[in-house]
Amino acid sequence: MIKKIQFPIFAAILLTGSLAFGQSFTILSPSDLGRSASSEPVNEIFDISGQFSLPSNSVTLAVSNGFVTESDTWTVSEFESTTFILGGTEPVLAFVNHGANLGSENFQNGSLSRDGVTSAPGETWALISALDNDYSFGVDGDDYFVDYVGEETEQLESNSSGFQFASNEAASSFTVFSSNTTALNNNFNVGFALVNAIPEPTSGVVLACMGLVFLRRNRN
Repeated sequence: MIKKIQFPIFAAILLTGSLAFGQSFTILSPSDLGRSASSEPVNEIFDISGQFSLPSNSVTLAVSNGFVTESDTWTVSEFESTTFILGGTEPVLAFVNHGANLGSENFQNGSLSRDGVTSAPGETWALISALDNDYSFGVDGDDYFVDYVGEETEQLESNSSGFQFASNEAASSFTVFSSNTTALNNNFNVGFALVNAIPEPTSGVVLACMGLVFLRRNRN
């Protein structure tokens, strides 16, 4: 079943002009592609046009080194990555939600406990979730990531929410990586939204302002 998730990305539009403003992303689980948990990675091209009620080959998704968990999420191992390449005729925004755990009982130390996304050259992303005090967001070239920066506690640490990233414009490809734990348990979801279904950010702001003016006049 198709899953949709709504995130109010007001900060992103103010800081970056993100097209993802107030957008609803279609979460694409492995089962939506007909894939289930396996010890073998997924390396395949999928036509995901039907997820958006579009004609065939409007949106395609190539998955490279994509492992699938029993809970129907994607996953990567320590210092491994999964790459997603988008094709077709319709541009889409991309979304990634890493699990909230970062680090392990024996492994919590800055860049040694890191979850993130690598964008295609020239494409930008934004962190759209809140971070607790033990975590920090950083950008290094095309890498957008969250690090654990708290003290060693000898306990598994967890943020109050998952680490959520969204592209600021149409994405051609992106890579999800982790230096979190040694097993295949760094779970994440990916989602997409049609760019052409989103109003221009400037237009959205203008419409919002007009609505406020209209409400104010009605109160007078």
